[in-house]
Amino acid sequence: MKLVIGEILREFYENGIPSDIKVRHLDFIEKKRTATVVMGMRRTGKTYVTYRRIQELLDEGIEIERIVQVNFDDERLRGLKVDDLHLIGEVHAEMFPDAASKQCWYFLDELQNIAGWEKYARRLLESSRVQLCLTGSSSKLLSKEIATEMRGRSLEIEVFPLSFSEFLLFNGVFSKLPAAPFSSVVAGRIRNAFSKYFETGGFPDVQNDLPRIRTKTLQEYVDAVVYRDIIERHDITSVQSLRYTLDYILGNYARKTSIRSISGVLKNLGFSDNRENIADYLSYLNDAYLIYPVSLRTDLLAVRRTNPEKYYVIDVGLLRAMKPNADRDRGWMLENLVFMILRRGDNKIEYYLTKRGEEVDFIVTDKITGQRRLIQVAWDLSDASTVKRETTALVNAAAETGIDSKTIITWDNERLIEGGIGVVPIWKWALNNGAISS
Repeated sequence: MKLVIGEILREFYENGIPSDIKVRHLDFIEKKRTATVVMGMRRTGKTYVTYRRIQELLDEGIEIERIVQVNFDDERLRGLKVDDLHLIGEVHAEMFPDAASKQCWYFLDELQNIAGWEKYARRLLESSRVQLCLTGSSSKLLSKEIATEMRGRSLEIEVFPLSFSEFLLFNGVFSKLPAAPFSSVVAGRIRNAFSKYFETGGFPDVQNDLPRIRTKTLQEYVDAVVYRDIIERHDITSVQSLRYTLDYILGNYARKTSIRSISGVLKNLGFSDNRENIADYLSYLNDAYLIYPVSLRTDLLAVRRTNPEKYYVIDVGLLRAMKPNADRDRGWMLENLVFMILRRGDNKIEYYLTKRGEEVDFIVTDKITGQRRLIQVAWDLSDASTVKRETTALVNAAAETGIDSKTIITWDNERLIEGGIGVVPIWKWALNNGAISS
């Protein structure tokens, strides 16, 4: 195993990092004796986030010999045990004794594949010479588990598919982001780009693929999550039940969904009443960063438990890949996209029901400032009944909650409605990453 580790490290030092690293809008946070943990679904670009940090270190004059990078998904490391992990430092010191005696940066990808990895990570943190970064997509690298295993000595960075702003730069639509107010030409380019973003989604590796190839690739991403991050790791025996549960969510995303309703569908398909298993499946899918639950805004636990959650999917491109007739759901898809923009921020996101039973899609609370806002999503407001429905829900919710900020996000409408309700087109709102000032 020592020879294999040496081979992997030599490859890193000989090949370096890719030259075509794209900028992501992420702040890479480091603190002494604290692990930086980069988390997210497979193929969202976590490794490239660490490559960007490595490039920054090199630009600062840090020798590459002081950087250690190992990907534990490498098939050559199968059979590696936790007791073997010390060989990484040993091999590195033999290769570069002078560099190893100085401060070094360890970038360990998918370390959680190694049973007992936590002890090794904590041991690295005890060293004043090692700055540790962990990346992972597995449900074994959860926030709650990291906080426990690292004993509070971790800083987490979540990586999502490309935001719309990143999409514009990644695909060369603009060399730098345009600033409002936009000329008609610039606005047209942004609208056109957003239509493509709404079609392809934000997974980096599929941006230039033909539709058929993109669809196949995204489907394979989902299969990898299901079979590697869930079935294998949680020893799932009823694979079909899990797949049907996921299919149900994909067919009913952005709508209130209960475990009871999923169980009913499974029973109709010949499966036994397994609500406890379904609850586990939903938790696993969430842990793997594939779906995200949103609960009803209420202070009463009993009320929250009796009201179903709404589930959103990580990427609209992935939704299209999994749902052949996705365009029929363009309003739901728009709502899903709005949620994911909000989810990128440091927000608590819930939905709200007024005393009259009117639903507001999102009540959003900034976890840092405490600022709150109400957000509705509607494809367009050309119909008077739609305007009345959406505005009435917002006005009544505002009166009940005391929240002043009220916004309706549409495909391409923009105006101010009586009652202080701002109507914002999604392309403009997304470009501003969902900022309240939009």
